[in-house]
Amino acid sequence: MPLSIPPELKPITPFVRRAEELDKDAGRPESRLVAYYCRQYAVHQGIPLANHHGNPTVKVALGHLLEQLEGEKQAMDQFTRPEAEYLCRQFAYQIFDKADAEDRAGTATKTTAKTFYTAASFLQMLEQFYDAGETAPSEDQTEDKKRALYSKWKATEILKAIKEGRSPQAGGYGEPTEETKDEEETKDDETPADHPEPEPM
Repeated sequence: MPLSIPPELKPITPFVRRAEELDKDAGRPESRLVAYYCRQYAVHQGIPLANHHGNPTVKVALGHLLEQLEGEKQAMDQFTRPEAEYLCRQFAYQIFDKADAEDRAGTATKTTAKTFYTAASFLQMLEQFYDAGETAPSEDQTEDKKRALYSKWKATEILKAIKEGRSPQAGGYGEPTEETKDEEETKDDETPADHPEPEPM
């Protein structure tokens, strides 16, 4: 039965629901690990909300999540933190790539949009593995954030197209959008006179 989540904890709802979906996925052993870290991320994000709101149902919901985490902790401790991060990232990228492949093929549907939203949750969940002491994000972190942002944007674009009765525009992550194409064409049309060489000192 899905956990009842009070409105005050709405920001953590996607991560709890992803964990619950993965609880039913017996076909992939890594699903159990990813579900654990989805719940852990939800708790990390939920504690400040619980401190801000006095609603007792908030603490009850977080208490249930903590109980589930405690029940899985011994099994999850078999993985080192780098191993867990690697497996969670690989899982998130697989979900993202599935949606991206459908989009590239021009067969995007509401299900594709949902897959993009799901990927965004898994990608955002990876933030718990980031080192707060790092002065600059790593390549993996930068890629995570780019994919998460793209996933949310693409899901919105697909649903918007379907709602308007048109076919979603096929595309692909890393491919230029119409806006970037226009920018490139503008640059190509510019002449050297548009960018005069600086006068010699």
